[in-house]
Amino acid sequence: MLLRSCERWGVLQALTPLISTWGCRAQAAMLHSASDSDTEADTAQVAAFFDELSRDAAALESGGPELQRELDEMLEGIQGHVPVDQQRLLQAGVLGVPNAGKSTLVNGLVGRKVSAVSPKTNTTEQSRLGAFTVDAAQVVLYDTPGVVGKEHYMNPTHQQRVRSAWTLAADCELLLFLVDAARELQRPDPRVSRLLADSTSAARLDMPAGWQPPPAVLVLNKVDAIPPRNRLHLLPLADRLQELRKFDDVFFVSAKDGRGLPELRDFLLDRATPGEWTLDAGMATDRGEEEQALEVVREQLFRKLYKELPYTIQLRLKSCLPRQEDDLVIIEMEALVQHESQKKIVVGSGGATIGSVVMAAERELQEMWGHPVYLSLKVRVDKPA
Repeated sequence: MLLRSCERWGVLQALTPLISTWGCRAQAAMLHSASDSDTEADTAQVAAFFDELSRDAAALESGGPELQRELDEMLEGIQGHVPVDQQRLLQAGVLGVPNAGKSTLVNGLVGRKVSAVSPKTNTTEQSRLGAFTVDAAQVVLYDTPGVVGKEHYMNPTHQQRVRSAWTLAADCELLLFLVDAARELQRPDPRVSRLLADSTSAARLDMPAGWQPPPAVLVLNKVDAIPPRNRLHLLPLADRLQELRKFDDVFFVSAKDGRGLPELRDFLLDRATPGEWTLDAGMATDRGEEEQALEVVREQLFRKLYKELPYTIQLRLKSCLPRQEDDLVIIEMEALVQHESQKKIVVGSGGATIGSVVMAAERELQEMWGHPVYLSLKVRVDKPA
């Protein structure tokens, strides 16, 4: 067997982003610097551990999607035998102002794509369910639309999305408040302060009298974007934000490159309490392939056209069916815009723009599903009534 145990595959899923981004030696040095009491022997053990994981990652990549699916199934089989009375569960809501990196954080913690990520704000239209399971503990994450105060509502639809996010978060057992630390150090965002202050007010959140907010942790994101000389300001920033509401803990992370995510994962797993799992072991989301296809195409459109693309663009899935003879999944989809001028932007000169979106989406879906994908994406004008 390529990996010595299926449990190693679970570890590898979580740490592969760190291995590829920093390299095992850099990661070992980082871990060593976190504790002054570590010995040289400790550092050598950590380095050896990441060296071994790097070799496993290379072997896994050479094995392709088929091997990954086989290991996923084996790991699911092992974890799926945990009796219900021994299962533990934590349901956590991820909150933050728009573009704080919530979707990237959830994708990183889960180890697979759950929600769209793009430079454009408010790309999460509805709460997404993501989960990861280790041994008897399962953590379920709800990735919510960017939350802002009432004074920042753009329209009734936006207002409903924000209210839905708060309603969902209030039912969770733990809240993760995500803050763009790089932006906050440069120019404090008043929406962040309002969000934290409102999060404990039943009246502000339209909650019933006597409502008590769930416990919360503060996650300061995008530390990779902060110059090393400015990182000494992170602790004062954390202290300032903790004056606005109580947090059980504070984490400094980069959802983009994986820094700090293993520690956050461990914390969440430790917070799980006795309860039946929401998803089967090995499942990362409750969404089917049709929803995943829409999400990936939507993300690629935002990535390509985030400066020009209007929020009013809609995607409509016509079909998503596998072809029996070669396992090719054929997807037919439409992108609906409101004006001919918008259609020209999305299509691009000679179809170059929409063509690049299709190619990127096909490539990503093939990596996610492990089989070939053909995407037909047509753009048409659908004027509002």
